[in-house]
Amino acid sequence: MVFHLLLTAGFVVLSLGLRSIAIPFVFRLGNLCMLVASYLFGATITEHPSGGVFCVSLWFLFPWVDLIGRVRRMQLPASHAIESQMAPGSQRFPDLAELTEEAEAEGFVTVEDCGWDHAGQRHFVRLLSHPTEPVRAAINLVESDEFAFFYLTVSSRTTDGKLWHTWNYPFSVSLKPSPEWRFQRLRETESFLQMLEAHRSWLTRNNVTNAAPASKDADALTAELQAEIQAQITHNLKCGVLLSAGEGLVRYSWKGCFFLWFQFLRELVRL
Repeated sequence: MVFHLLLTAGFVVLSLGLRSIAIPFVFRLGNLCMLVASYLFGATITEHPSGGVFCVSLWFLFPWVDLIGRVRRMQLPASHAIESQMAPGSQRFPDLAELTEEAEAEGFVTVEDCGWDHAGQRHFVRLLSHPTEPVRAAINLVESDEFAFFYLTVSSRTTDGKLWHTWNYPFSVSLKPSPEWRFQRLRETESFLQMLEAHRSWLTRNNVTNAAPASKDADALTAELQAEIQAQITHNLKCGVLLSAGEGLVRYSWKGCFFLWFQFLRELVRL
């Protein structure tokens, strides 16, 4: 038993080491090592393979504690009122100035700082537009009492209404994309220039030649962002991921909880 416990500890240490490396394949290999460690621990303690299977299954079932206890009861606004905001200071968002400089070095112009607050979560968005290319960009900051993170987006809208969206959002999407939304998620992007070049290459590979000029008006860009969020919510209400909670609020259905669970599984096991 001592040997198996030491082997389990070795897999745990290996998992933590792999998960500390910001390379998606290596990070997910760390997840796999943690599952192996869980199996070894359960099988060793119970002296039966079923104990190992049970410990592994806990990783897949544990999200339901949060889904049932919090997400199922959570209410979200059916529409977001996006308003102009002051940019967060350097203590709240120390990377904002550098990211803006990178975008401006590629020809982008800052158009508007805006955002919205709801249920203790704050969203800040800096909208940028390119004067000669049909592309817009956004620097996003999401804050709550527990954590904060930022991500970048580069988008192009075609004349037939499709939105081609490149971003490095660090999590799986929490709502089903609307039919007009095409997106690529970059996991290893280190700079704004890398994201912009990836977006251009993506449009070229898909023969997108009918991209509309990006708006340079603050009100128009804000309205576009608000319409895109509203389209996502409307689509998820139609497909049953969200349910109306009355008084301008929506909440996740059981179908929506299963959607979130499958998103979690994809992140956990995809190598």
